[in-house]
Amino acid sequence: MTVFAQIKTEFGNEKIKVSFGKNIDSEKLSIKIAQGTWNVTLFPLFENNQIIENAFPLEAGIYNLVINYSNDFYYNEIALYRISPKLEKISFDFYQDSGKIFCRIKSECAHELNKEIVMNKFDKEIQEIINSVKE
Repeated sequence: MTVFAQIKTEFGNEKIKVSFGKNIDSEKLSIKIAQGTWNVTLFPLFENNQIIENAFPLEAGIYNLVINYSNDFYYNEIALYRISPKLEKISFDFYQDSGKIFCRIKSECAHELNKEIVMNKFDKEIQEIINSVKE
């Protein structure tokens, strides 16, 4: 086992794999797929430190991948599923470098998700709204 493997935390099943580097707190992360514009349906894939079983939507279509970390960072990506997302096998590998949070995403069904992303920090106005809603 390498030193790199020893400092990773990993969750997984046959469809979803989520791994975290040394400085990433898995309890602060949520991953969801959203469907719709006005009437939004959320399909949680990972939250409360666990993978949600059978969470993928049933039908092919356009979905929005939403990743939130610690109410400070987020990432959004539109994904086209030409076949049922139930057939998806997807992995997320989170790590921190130079004060930023990165994620390598690999998807078998939505090829536009196959990339390495940087989590965006909420701007000050949005952060104030989030904090006011919490109170």
